[in-house]
Amino acid sequence: MKFEKKYGKVVLLVLVLGLLIKNYTLAQPYGFQLVPSGTTTDFMKFVPKGFTYNGTNYVTGYLTLSAYQNITTQQYADPGIPVQKLQLQGGNILLSRTQSAPNGPDLNPTSRNGAILFSDNINEAYGFIHGKWGIEYDDQFSAGGLNFFKPVSSLTSTRINFNLFLKDNGNIGIGTGEPLAKLQVADGDIFIQDINKGIIMKSPDGSCWRGTMNNNGLLEFVKLDDCETLTTKSNEGIENNTIKVFPNPSKDYFEVKCSPADCQKYKTISIYGTTGNLVFSQPFNSETTRISTGNLKSGSYVLKLHGGQESFTDIVVVTH
Repeated sequence: MKFEKKYGKVVLLVLVLGLLIKNYTLAQPYGFQLVPSGTTTDFMKFVPKGFTYNGTNYVTGYLTLSAYQNITTQQYADPGIPVQKLQLQGGNILLSRTQSAPNGPDLNPTSRNGAILFSDNINEAYGFIHGKWGIEYDDQFSAGGLNFFKPVSSLTSTRINFNLFLKDNGNIGIGTGEPLAKLQVADGDIFIQDINKGIIMKSPDGSCWRGTMNNNGLLEFVKLDDCETLTTKSNEGIENNTIKVFPNPSKDYFEVKCSPADCQKYKTISIYGTTGNLVFSQPFNSETTRISTGNLKSGSYVLKLHGGQESFTDIVVVTH
């Protein structure tokens, strides 16, 4: 009799917990929910797959989704057998911050291969339900590659392709889906704002040269110390705030200022011309060193501090 009462209390407790869990689950506003318009076999396939790794057998599940129906034949697109953990065929993934659409977004595949769409706000009234930016694999309007595009929304009445396009062969196109070089700009300018930066090219002998613009609109090339570390060395003057070269551009002189700790690293200050020829050199042993530019022609020069294994490189521009 005691056993039956005890057993009855356990059953009652289980039922109460079950009701609480059910009500709690239904009350969750952001719980995962799958509501297919047809049968799940038409829109979704869950396929368990087994595999062996290092002699141990494992099993996992693969999920594929499809959302297409031929309205003439009333046939649903077969989702197929998935080959990845989650496989989406003929549809989009939309990432956004908020949603203010009164109704659910309309079905609009945007890309025949599917796309990842991005937006700050999903608002059906303003046409952002398809996102403001998208990433897709495109082979419909190009030979094939990764396409960054703008979908149709209130921002654009038509879809804008190839804002940035990475072709299958590695070529990058801006404004084109058929880039013919490693980087091709089909429509627009390349703007380099920093006067100390420019175009780096390699000459037939293997040397690297940086081309910068002078005040006459001419491109001048300065030979860099070494191609393998050109990025590090050319950026050291910006990244290391304890070393400053000013004014730059310079008309009469420029000064090199550094902290006491950095000054001890370098023994010599040198200036090289556009052909790599040494035009100035002197010991470097002061926290502030002023160098006159009276004997230098207008143009770009390479300023270098060096001593032992330490070096600092910057581009200076002289104007008269």
